Amino acid sequence: MKIAELICQPEGRRLEFKESIPTGADFARTIVAFANDAGGDLYVGIKNEPRELTGVHEDDLFRLEEQISSIIHDQCYPIIVPEISFQSVDSVF
Repeated sequence: MKIAELICQPEGRRLEFKESIPTGADFARTIVAFANDAGGDLYVGIKNEPRELTGVHEDDLFRLEEQISSIIHDQCYPIIVPEISFQSVDSVF
């Protein structure tokens, strides 16, 4: 599914949108909820009200990946191994 179609979908048990990474505890709760269910997808760089693509600057991708991995490693037990990927949309990550 293309990102333009994806952001039209409602948030729910398996889909969450964030403009930026929330505080560690809030982010960890979302990840644990996904892990306790059938998994889920969390997209960073998508504003919720109104729903629009804000993106993440390419220079921030490595830092963001490290931040996500650190929060999950430090605050989630048993160990959760996330699948982190980036999508390019018209030069916006």
